[in-house]
Amino acid sequence: MELNYNPFTLEGKKFLVTGAASGMGRATSLVLSRLGANLILADINSDGLCETLSQCRSTDKILCFDLSKSSLIKDEIMKAMAGTGKLNGFVHFAGKPYVSPLKTISEEKCAEIYSLNTYAAIELAKVFTNRNVYTGDKGSIVLISSVYGLVGSSANVGYAMSKAALHGITKALSIELASKGIRVNCVAPGFVKTNLLPNQSELFGTGHDELINKLHPLGLGEPDDVAFSVAYLLSDAAKWVTGAILNVDGGFTAQ
Repeated sequence: MELNYNPFTLEGKKFLVTGAASGMGRATSLVLSRLGANLILADINSDGLCETLSQCRSTDKILCFDLSKSSLIKDEIMKAMAGTGKLNGFVHFAGKPYVSPLKTISEEKCAEIYSLNTYAAIELAKVFTNRNVYTGDKGSIVLISSVYGLVGSSANVGYAMSKAALHGITKALSIELASKGIRVNCVAPGFVKTNLLPNQSELFGTGHDELINKLHPLGLGEPDDVAFSVAYLLSDAAKWVTGAILNVDGGFTAQ
């Protein structure tokens, strides 16, 4: 028997994690780093990135720029990779919410949300498949959606648009990139205990907290709950999984 058998290990692998400065992106970065991966941590929040980096391996690096500016993505990634080896994959956590009823929604705001939540994923995939970026074997892309890409919610049409689109992107890219040995999957989290939750209470009132709790039979999630699912999809343990939308939501979408 092989004593050190561990199909979930990420030793020797290198990944880019966007949205790494806080919340689920930070938690995932820490889990991946502890599983042995080398990381490039990307976000627009330099202070948050430095805090995440302080808890990671000494070999991990930070990359501070605005991912909504797609024209910057290729150059910034190539610059961050200089002398550090090619990538095995990436995780796209970077995103922002958009709560607005239909009568006040705007094309400009939708475009802003889409550029970060959605189109950045396409641009990242385009850059990753470059032969100077991708290791060329056992690649893995994980996009982060939301339960609101799967179920309806009032005043959420702009955000739901940006997240539901990731499901279509996941399916399409999983077929297109299979011949390159790249798997593409998506995680759709429910409500997770991050610093965004208090903002929800301020917007909708304290009754909203009780409602949200009832929607999750297993209770609200912790950032690590999402991090562990991402780690699985990046690992060789998921080598036969592609095109999947993995609901990590405490039972939210099972009802």
